[in-house]
Amino acid sequence: MQKKSVFLVVCFLCLFFAASGYGRPAGDDLDQGIKQYAVENYDEAIELLKKARAGQPQSSAAAYYLGMAYKQTTEYNEALPHLEDAMKLAPPVKEATAQYISVLYLLNRLDEAEKRIDKAEREKIDPANIAYWKGMIQIKKNRCADAIAPLEEAKRLDPKLAQSADYAIGLCHYNQNELEKARERFKAAVVYDPASDLAANARRYQEAIDEGLFPTRPLRVTLGLYGGYDSNLILKPRNDVFAPGIGSPGSAFFKPSLRVEFAPRFEGPWLLSALYSFNAAYHSSFVHSEDAMSHTVAVLPGYSFGRFSVSLLAAYTSYLLRTDPDVFPDENANLKRYLEYVTTGAVFKLLATPNNILEVFLGYDKKEFYHQNLTVAAENRDAVGPRAYVSWTWFFLPRGFVSARYDYNEDRTDGVYWDNKLHRLSANVNIPVLPAAVAAKAGGLFVQAAGGVSFANYTYERNFLNDDLVFTTEKRRDRLYDASVGLNWEVIRNLGLVLQYKFIRSDSNVPVYTYDDHIWTAGIEFKI
Repeated sequence: MQKKSVFLVVCFLCLFFAASGYGRPAGDDLDQGIKQYAVENYDEAIELLKKARAGQPQSSAAAYYLGMAYKQTTEYNEALPHLEDAMKLAPPVKEATAQYISVLYLLNRLDEAEKRIDKAEREKIDPANIAYWKGMIQIKKNRCADAIAPLEEAKRLDPKLAQSADYAIGLCHYNQNELEKARERFKAAVVYDPASDLAANARRYQEAIDEGLFPTRPLRVTLGLYGGYDSNLILKPRNDVFAPGIGSPGSAFFKPSLRVEFAPRFEGPWLLSALYSFNAAYHSSFVHSEDAMSHTVAVLPGYSFGRFSVSLLAAYTSYLLRTDPDVFPDENANLKRYLEYVTTGAVFKLLATPNNILEVFLGYDKKEFYHQNLTVAAENRDAVGPRAYVSWTWFFLPRGFVSARYDYNEDRTDGVYWDNKLHRLSANVNIPVLPAAVAAKAGGLFVQAAGGVSFANYTYERNFLNDDLVFTTEKRRDRLYDASVGLNWEVIRNLGLVLQYKFIRSDSNVPVYTYDDHIWTAGIEFKI
């Protein structure tokens, strides 16, 4: 009985060690590891290949496949030493050099990758793949002009790299705003293998470019005609005590606009855009105080460094208002100079990824008001001051995007009552709601929503009546909230219909500046 028990234990241990691989030749671990790698069981492959490396430390194949398995699981730092061994051990694995460089690329260790490329070029190792990665590293270093030649060489040496190379060259042209060239490369990338993931990405870029080429013509003109109703045009306070004798504060309106943009495209890095815009507002009520007109001229020359650009902004706006400096304005008052506004500064733009844009502006404003009804000098609104903003935009669909923005500006006014600092946070989203096939026939339909909050903090104290009609002395603090939602239907290529509702709420410790406003707008936009 005792002998029988010993025999059963020995059999059990033999089966256990056999199942666990104990005593298995290292070659078996290598073969099984390669098989597991081939069927994408990378975790199992790693365990087997680690055993193979321990059993056969001089095997370049074991080193190569273990490095590749770590690469597939994104454990790039673990992959590097094994791929390096695969290059050094005999016989060296030809593909290991390009894979080693690709891991350095993924780790953003670009200088090391370039040194390895130089060595591989001198030794004539895997020229096609080395040329490909040389181009990819130049792209990552924002040297698109230097990337195209090695990518073309990779295509010539190995046709299998043609799709990847054309896709990369397309991105180069795309980042440099050479959209026609980019479109041709993306079309070529799709043709090589239309079912591949790379072709799907190239097709998305091609569609975005096709849809965007019309608005990127050098000269663009947009005419807008809008009508609607503003429920509180004169911003009547919530407390009627502060607006005695005023009936309905609302008015219907008509607002025409014209926008002319000139943005020639240069083959090199230089950028230029110029803008003229006209806006007017005509009302059925409060004509003498609210009818207005504005003209804006802006010039924006710049320089592109690839995915990063710097531009200088100079803009001038003239506002005309149907106003009169008298306490009781003349009903027949004509449009007069009301405000002249100059902005200068620098715009920094970064294409962080193909779908994400970061923009920063640092500048200065100068505002000069005319026909002010100044009862005291402290009411003078003429101002200078710094202005800045940071914005981020994510294009999550070919025609859809979401953006967020923070603005800051100071009005350092001649009259102390208006000296203030303003902070504003805002966001908006544009979402296409029709499938591409339907939109191609019925026109694109988009839901647009926006919202924001502004905090205006005034510098100096002043006397004012509070809600209890008692005089108090405080610094003015305003909080302005706004939200809007609308539909934009592109009926035909050059004609769109717009519907929008907007709500504004102003809260302030000065009751005369507290109000609510509802604005309904409908209009058409015509582009040529």
